[in-house]
Amino acid sequence: MVTRLDPAARREQILAATLRLVARDGFARVTLRDVAAEVGVVHGLIRHYFPTREQLVAAAFDAAVLAELEDDEEVAERVEPVEALADWLTSTPREHYLVWIDAWSEAPRNPELHAALTRHHRDCERRLSRIIERLDQAGLGTSADPASDARMLTALADGIAVQHHAIGIVSREDADRVVFTAAEERLGIVPGTLERSRPTAVRGQWATNTGA
Repeated sequence: MVTRLDPAARREQILAATLRLVARDGFARVTLRDVAAEVGVVHGLIRHYFPTREQLVAAAFDAAVLAELEDDEEVAERVEPVEALADWLTSTPREHYLVWIDAWSEAPRNPELHAALTRHHRDCERRLSRIIERLDQAGLGTSADPASDARMLTALADGIAVQHHAIGIVSREDADRVVFTAAEERLGIVPGTLERSRPTAVRGQWATNTGA
């Protein structure tokens, strides 16, 4: 017998089940029937909340990244700007980037997911720009255009992370070294400062921490 839940709780349950399947199988392989089986409900109930698979996976990605970015911003505002910058740029847990890499691959075939990715990329750049502004204000670095600096560093960090997490041709240490060195040169930070801050990657935990 299916447990009756209010609409908000049922929607959250469906999204959590979708995230578990995405983390295990990737976006492209998730179907509405798979999610229904994971939740333990009939296929039609999933369609009641999400008429298409594209809408479902986009909503799951959207909800997960919003929660993740809220945690990131709380940490970034609490710690010193050098530590916040190093933590933002360091290679994050494998689950974080594998899900983003999979989303990048699926986005050209899923307009809803493409829209969610675009929003979150811009949001990530905005939040990194805020960290760079704090760094400049504290006299620990310089930036005439934090938004432009954030855009460049985001692109570099994402590209290096793909090489590290997806194909393994760059080690974690080398990945951090490349991005940290570029950030220090661009922002006028004393070389070695970011590595010495001992960043701890805390993003991306949602992929392995989604309840039933």
